Amino acid sequence: MSRTILCCIAVSSLIISGVFIAPFANAMQGSPQDRAFRAWDKNRDGILERAEVPTGPRQMFDRVDRNQDGKITLSEHIAAFTNKPTGPTAGATSGFKRHTVRQKWKQEQTGFDREFFVHAPATLTAERSTKRTNNKCPVTFVFHGNGGTAHATMGRWPQLLEGHLIVAPQGYERSWNISNEKSKAPDVVFFNLILNHIEDKYPNADLSKISLIGFSNGAGFIFRLLIELDGTTKVTNAVPLVSSMVEEQYHDQAFWKRSDDSNANYDLRTTPMGKCNLLTIHGTADRVVPYAGGMRGPHAKHLSAQLTAYAWAKQQGYRGSQIADNAGKLLENNIIRYNYEGANVTHLKVLNGGHGFGPAGRQVNELVRDFVQRNLR
Repeated sequence: MSRTILCCIAVSSLIISGVFIAPFANAMQGSPQDRAFRAWDKNRDGILERAEVPTGPRQMFDRVDRNQDGKITLSEHIAAFTNKPTGPTAGATSGFKRHTVRQKWKQEQTGFDREFFVHAPATLTAERSTKRTNNKCPVTFVFHGNGGTAHATMGRWPQLLEGHLIVAPQGYERSWNISNEKSKAPDVVFFNLILNHIEDKYPNADLSKISLIGFSNGAGFIFRLLIELDGTTKVTNAVPLVSSMVEEQYHDQAFWKRSDDSNANYDLRTTPMGKCNLLTIHGTADRVVPYAGGMRGPHAKHLSAQLTAYAWAKQQGYRGSQIADNAGKLLENNIIRYNYEGANVTHLKVLNGGHGFGPAGRQVNELVRDFVQRNLR
């Protein structure tokens, strides 16, 4: 079914349901796509949740939700009907290859094939790379948000990070196991299995230059990896977007992990084994994971975005106090930077940015790209 037909169905469903009444007069301004979005946005927060979308168009929710954060912004909604890419995960997903590794755990006691997708640069494919050479390429993982898919998350990252081997793993039950998600899968083991598979199938992938980029629940998984990896894997760059650590992962001035992935009991005090270049980015108007910390639905209580960055700065050698909220450096487009010198930790605060960053999204993409590329040189 074409986008045009789907859009007409969506707008027709609005007319039939009688939402075009006086209290929603503003929803009648602009394009049909704009009117549909504003009429569905019942709580007027500028984003669409799955329950707000009528039953018919709801079937397209995951496709429209380009960054796979479980929310649809106006730009994502319009892009779905105009073929215009938007955000870091928009665009074509051609040219990748599907792989699987098999795992067993309590939810899948007979075994389950867990999938991930790989996009190799044009000069480096699994078929052509039959032996190791000096033509090595860095490896960048991209992790989807809760409810998302690896397929969609691949997005435009091959274009933004040209020359990288891009790896997009799929979370079990479309989530990563952080707190009380549906998945109780051993995700850190999954990550290590993927590394082994890449080493075998892509011998020219440079596993000494690994970058991690994750959105929302995928950012939470990055924090798990940084805390729980055993030190044999070197992570060069980590970019958690719109999420902070949960309080179970960091409290009493210490990091914690679980002895059993099947529950939410972080019972083991631990010390992260490695250090990396860390860039955290969060919007002050985020309604999904609050910038100032607090509850995210029924699942977990988060630290504030700035405390999360400071905790990692201390872990990586910073000895000063937490940077004051008013001591950041203002960049363009309402982005404020907090840089912990000597610890390789930077936090970016996006003023009035929601869970999808809004107007600052393009600049955020460029900052992420530049951060990753700069630290690999």
